[in-house]
Amino acid sequence: MGFISSYETPAGRRYKVRYRKPDHSEGAKRGFTSKREAKLWLASVEVDVSRNSYVDPARARITVEAWMNTWLGTRSDLRPTTRERVRGIIDRDVVPALGRYPLGDLSHSRCQEWLHSLSKRLGPASVRKCAAVLSGALEAAVRDGRLTANPARGLHLPRVSTKSKRYLMVAQVHDLAEVVDGIGAGKQNGAANGYGTLIRVLAFCGLRWGEVSGLRVGDVNFLRGRLEIQHTVVESGGVQVESTPKDYEARSVPIPKSILDELAVLVAGRRADEPVFRGSRSGSWVRGKVFRRGWLDKAAVLIGEPGLTPHELRHTAASIAVSLGANVKAVQRMLGHASAAVTLDVYADLFDADTDALSAALDRVASRPIASISRPRAVGGGK
Repeated sequence: MGFISSYETPAGRRYKVRYRKPDHSEGAKRGFTSKREAKLWLASVEVDVSRNSYVDPARARITVEAWMNTWLGTRSDLRPTTRERVRGIIDRDVVPALGRYPLGDLSHSRCQEWLHSLSKRLGPASVRKCAAVLSGALEAAVRDGRLTANPARGLHLPRVSTKSKRYLMVAQVHDLAEVVDGIGAGKQNGAANGYGTLIRVLAFCGLRWGEVSGLRVGDVNFLRGRLEIQHTVVESGGVQVESTPKDYEARSVPIPKSILDELAVLVAGRRADEPVFRGSRSGSWVRGKVFRRGWLDKAAVLIGEPGLTPHELRHTAASIAVSLGANVKAVQRMLGHASAAVTLDVYADLFDADTDALSAALDRVASRPIASISRPRAVGGGK
């Protein structure tokens, strides 16, 4: 597999190891201070080769910065907003602290120290996202034969406290929609752009902002009373980008007839590929920041719910559905979650009433009078 030779340096004798790589090319490593040290290193290489776990040291010399950029460049599966967020984490949080290190020099302890330093300026949720990005890139380096193991795996992550969600009452939704409709004048008027209807779609149908922004006239199925969620429009670097729904799963969402009637008036005369909700000035897809700044933020203050976000209207839709008796699978399909488990994780608090009802039902059964319970007859010859 290899042999060891010595050579002289101003600091004294040193040893060099020549060995055969799995691809039959020759590798070399020098600088060992003793022959025993060189033998041990060669033996470790031979073991790695026999186990098919050998990693060419030359492939691990690429810096963290170079590898992170290479890795991100190959991630064609990322949505535009996700790619933008990952790019920000790499440039702002990973490269300044770790970018200069070769991959092979990145130890578990160094990754943990980096994570600890992030905790001094970022919240727990942000720290966990940074850790996920680094770990994902290093896992790809393992698969690419650059590392034997992922040094960022198994890091001690900060705990994230669960924040209570805000749910509007049905009456508040109607109040919010009416106030939004009354804001502005002329073409800037909320009612002229159907923005009150937009509020009701978010709060009663549970769409994500990108889905309601990307809703096209042809996506409204007036015969079935459904919204066919097949498109989404997101902003990346200030540019609106058309994409597919999250998790790449189209879905059909029921819509109340009253809202359907409002949509029929709003989109009358438009082509199927035109947006349902248009920007007041551009006439194109409505932008989230513009809608919040011009209408939602002001209306939320006026109804006593300052800081309300479109995503909290999605939470409201889930709350209303559960209060009307919808089961977790129905809520999952409406919201477009990947699984019912995700729905339960996100909205566990909404299903507490089901637990209370089950407890009451069990109590009714468990507290039946003993005399009313039929007992099995004894079998055998006893009298």
